[in-house]
Amino acid sequence: MNDSLSVSYRGVRKTNQYLQRFMVGMNQRTIVRSLTTKDGTLVAMNDGTLAWKPLNGRPTRTLVEGLPTVLMALRGPMGPIDAAVIGTADGEVAVFTLPRLETVAKFALNSGSVRAITLVEEGAFHFLVGTQHGAVWSVCDERAERCRLVFSIDGPVSSLHLEEERVHVRSGWIHHVRSWDGSSHDVKNTAAGYQVRRRRRLGETYHLPYPA
Repeated sequence: MNDSLSVSYRGVRKTNQYLQRFMVGMNQRTIVRSLTTKDGTLVAMNDGTLAWKPLNGRPTRTLVEGLPTVLMALRGPMGPIDAAVIGTADGEVAVFTLPRLETVAKFALNSGSVRAITLVEEGAFHFLVGTQHGAVWSVCDERAERCRLVFSIDGPVSSLHLEEERVHVRSGWIHHVRSWDGSSHDVKNTAAGYQVRRRRRLGETYHLPYPA
């Protein structure tokens, strides 16, 4: 009887130790990116965990190779979100189905950390991708040359978007506008219009009219 209780106690203790280690691992994770939509929330952790939490239904998760740096959700032809695009610090772009989080496309740029992604063509896995090193890539799953360098700028890409045939790229305060064929290139320092306010020294005495 005592031996049986001892074995049972050791089993319970091992289970508790496993649960404690599991909870510690969960608590050590840090959310590095999140995206909230009306269909649910997409969360990326610093250990590469990618989790989709729908408003209705069970949450799913998977593991991404590399640290996620950019999240983008794609709305399907029926209306609800049905895919997610993930950029990583390793310079990769992966497309996952939602809600199952199955990999359906992957692109390896090897051009620095991915900083921005925008959709080029509705209904296709065709994106523009901006990187830490200032490169702007066109990636397309339906093309023989799946990854094509479009152009580069000086400085890391902060954001990018398309307006008709123009590619708008921001790098900090610098705004680049380029055409797809490279025939035009406009650069504007958006900080030039801001006036620098002079700061008074803390030791300076301020005289107020009486009464204050």
